[in-house]
Amino acid sequence: MTIENLADHPEFLPTIAQWQHGEWGHLRPGDTVEDRRNRLETSCERDRIPLTVVAFNDGQPLGSASLIQHDMDTRLELSPWLASVFVAPEFRRQGIGARLVRRIMAEAGALNVPTLYLYTVHSEAFYASLGWTLPEHSAYREQTVAIMTYLPAKSKP
Repeated sequence: MTIENLADHPEFLPTIAQWQHGEWGHLRPGDTVEDRRNRLETSCERDRIPLTVVAFNDGQPLGSASLIQHDMDTRLELSPWLASVFVAPEFRRQGIGARLVRRIMAEAGALNVPTLYLYTVHSEAFYASLGWTLPEHSAYREQTVAIMTYLPAKSKP
């Protein structure tokens, strides 16, 4: 398995857009797969935020994750965010999600991000196992979410 920047693999854009729309489309009523794809195309930087990474094997995408400026429209003072962590159902429970998260954590470190944020409804224990801490629970979009933080190690010059 390889994890690389989505910017270097635009052939995976349609699949990732479909995955994300299926998983989170309900959060944006009226949104389409094409809208999602267009947003993803703007998240295809290599060495600055926003960026997206994709895990793949033998030309088949397995999952993706993003580093973005904002993920909660009610918490704009917090930035940047790990977001859109997704592994295709048939490839779950193989460590791919953890590797994607660690890759985004490393990207944040390389960009000298002092604090990285995420929010999750159901995966608090997963992120805690990867070194994330829980400073708070908050109400967001009619549910309780865990807002978690990670302090990336600064990259060496």
